[in-house]
Amino acid sequence: MQTIDLKLLNELTAIQDEPCISIYMPTHRIHPANTTDPISFKNLYKKTVQYIKDNELHEHEKLIRPLEKLIDDKNFWDYNDEGLAIFVSLQDTQILRLPEKVQEITCVADSFCVKPLFKLYHENQPYYLLALALDDVQLYKGDKYQLQKLDIKNNVPTTMKEALGEELTDNHLHASVVQGAGLHGYMEKSQEEDIDMDRFFRKIDQAILEHYPIPQDVPLVLAALPEHHNHFLRISKHNNFSPIHIQMNPQSLNKAALLEKIQEVFDKILGKRKKELLERYQLAVPENLSSLDIGDVVRDVIDGKVEVLCIENGKSIDGHIDVEARKIVQNDGHHTDVINELACLAFNYGGNVIVLDKEEMPSKTGVFTINRY
Repeated sequence: MQTIDLKLLNELTAIQDEPCISIYMPTHRIHPANTTDPISFKNLYKKTVQYIKDNELHEHEKLIRPLEKLIDDKNFWDYNDEGLAIFVSLQDTQILRLPEKVQEITCVADSFCVKPLFKLYHENQPYYLLALALDDVQLYKGDKYQLQKLDIKNNVPTTMKEALGEELTDNHLHASVVQGAGLHGYMEKSQEEDIDMDRFFRKIDQAILEHYPIPQDVPLVLAALPEHHNHFLRISKHNNFSPIHIQMNPQSLNKAALLEKIQEVFDKILGKRKKELLERYQLAVPENLSSLDIGDVVRDVIDGKVEVLCIENGKSIDGHIDVEARKIVQNDGHHTDVINELACLAFNYGGNVIVLDKEEMPSKTGVFTINRY
């Protein structure tokens, strides 16, 4: 499974004004359901070839013919994920295994259909996970669909004893103190334990910063008992913590359950971001910093005004954007849909493209913007 990241989106949206073919289809991971996938692909292939012939698109016909060999390639269909995307141009052929189901799409155009990828990109943020316990520390790298344990041995101490060694406070004296009597000059046991904990957490934090530097745009999720959270967050030099953490003993969960818990965290973050986005839209409307009308959206995108373009999941608008005329035109059908073209233009002009479900959209036009000016 290839990660849908900015690099990939930049590569695909950069290809313009040349023959392109895009194919999306849902697939199946396991037998016997995956036996139907070659048949589905064969039907999509034949449908696309027929469209190319009907419209006499000879350059596209050269592009699609090599894909015919995939129909009978058993090894290719044995390693499916939830979805498949194929992008063919004069430059290259890219095949993506997708982690979620997608609509069947065949697009013969002079650019790629990429709008289904924006949803996968924004909903599948990479992260690091620090699973923190006094006798077991683990560091993971993951995303919405997978969690990979990193080998931190010899780089990061994994237990308090390993980290502090002989420096670990010896509390056995407290056991011999007569009840009700004070031992002058010694701290309370709880204070000593807190100091040990801070020293332990500081060593962990410093080791991760040194050996596993995390990019600023990638959040660090902390999974630990509630009483350990404040200690670690207080002493940590990391400044990219996720706003929501997992407050429980990470040792109580296997990797699959831990991944499920993390996704609950990011679902909450995504829901919060969507709510904030719609609140920004409501504030932008009276300031004339938002557009709903498709014609206005086209012109705002072309002018580079759009900071955020929101599009409706699965929505298409027939036509083609004539950039010079600054409007939507109808031609011979040799184009992607208007919403896809808007998404590519807005993205290439530095805007964010966010995909919302139909019930989340504040309009029926399929698009709205939040503009820079």
